[in-house]
This record gives sequence, C-alpha cells and structure tokens, in this order.
Amino acid sequence: MEVFYFGQAPVQLLGVYHPPALDCDRLQGVLLCYPFGQEYMRAHRAFRQLAESLAAKGYHVLRFDYRGSGDSSGNMDDVSAEDWLADIATAVGELRDLSGVHAVSLVGLRLGALLAAVHAARAGDISRLVLWDPLVSGQAFIDEIKGEIKRGPGRKHLSNFVAKAGDIHFNGFCLPPAMQASLAELDLRHMRPDCAGILHLATHENPQGQLLRQAWGEFEEYEYQLRPAEHDWNYVDHVGGILLPRAALEGVRLWM
Repeated sequence: MEVFYFGQAPVQLLGVYHPPALDCDRLQGVLLCYPFGQEYMRAHRAFRQLAESLAAKGYHVLRFDYRGSGDSSGNMDDVSAEDWLADIATAVGELRDLSGVHAVSLVGLRLGALLAAVHAARAGDISRLVLWDPLVSGQAFIDEIKGEIKRGPGRKHLSNFVAKAGDIHFNGFCLPPAMQASLAELDLRHMRPDCAGILHLATHENPQGQLLRQAWGEFEEYEYQLRPAEHDWNYVDHVGGILLPRAALEGVRLWM
C-alpha cells in the first residue's frame, strides 16, 4: 500500500494505491469513489478491505479523497460537483500512470456512485462500473438530507440546520449552496454510461434504486443484485454493519 498526493497545484488529492498481488496481475485498474460526509467515515474500513481484496485478485486499486474532503487540499466552500468529477478524471489518469494499464473500472458508493456513473457516461473510456447503493440524482441526495433533518429528534425546523447563506449542516458536515446547485444538475435517468458491464448493487430496496432500475433496466450491460446487509450499514447504531457490510463487499469482489 502506498499513500501519496497527486494532481496539479494548488489542487492536491490524497491517494492510496494498492498494487496487485505479484503472481496474478490482471493488467486492470479499479478506482474507488467514496461517498460524502458521515457516509465516508462509516465506509472507510469497508473501502480499505475492498481495495485489499481486489488487489489480492490481481487488480491495481486506487482510492482517493475529493478536493475539500478527507485529507485532500481545498475547502468545501470553493468546491462544486464538477470539481469532484474533474478529480475522478485526474484519479483515473493517475491510476493509469501508476499501473501502466489502460482498462480502468469504477466502484462508487452512494454519492460516489452518482459521480462515478456521470464520469463514465461523459468519458466513454471506463471498462466496468459498480454502483453500490447509488443515488439516482444529486437533487435526491439533497432532499434526502433535508428529510433526515426533519425526521430527527428535536429537528422539526429545517431552518435550524440551514445557514442564512444557504449552507446545509448535517451530522458534522456542511453542504454549501454551490455544491447543492451543481449536484442538482446531475441525474442518472438522463444518461447511459458506455461500459462493458454495469453492476447496481443494493444492500436494501429503496426508492432511489427503483428509479434507477426503471431507467436502466433494459440496458443489456446493466445488472441488478440485492445483497442485504445484516443491518443498514449507514445507520449509526448498527456498528457491525457500518464497519463491514460483508455481503456487499463479496458481491463486488465476485462480480469484478
């Protein structure tokens, strides 16, 4: 495992590269695209285990932090969804430079899945695409956060969590207006990634997944799998499910 920074100044992205096992190099790369906020923190161990298991199968694997998040440079106030899409493109190029391979697949979780799918649709050079509990659109993500705020204990008034400037504060993270506006423009129902295979992996049935299945269900390259976790991995009290949703990780590994 190699930890390093990459990208052009002033944007420096933290990357973690997992080289393939020496005896089974598949000459293929996999880029892992994290979710946002608390979901990033809850999925961190799972992403590391996924990277290690894919590397053991012979893949060159890179996971990274978007600008303004994790240990990458930048401030969320200055970041848009287009910036994060540019970061994915930079990370794909870095993985190709590191490994010497051309074939790169993307694995994205939640918001990371939305961004990975948009990049795949625009770039046209992504081999395969794994969407783990994907968000069908950026607006759906924003609406979901607002809904969670309203349903939370003592959170009857959304205005208590939205600053005058329009920033949404939720679970210790901030979603600035510029990011909200740029996310709202992304909708997977209006695009089709040009990939050899697309896996839609769900840990539970939900409206987001149903909308994507309706939009993409007839695509020949699209496959849907339900891999239920013992608990909802994204619910804070279900510690075991948060740290290691084994069924989902195994589903990704087997499909790859």
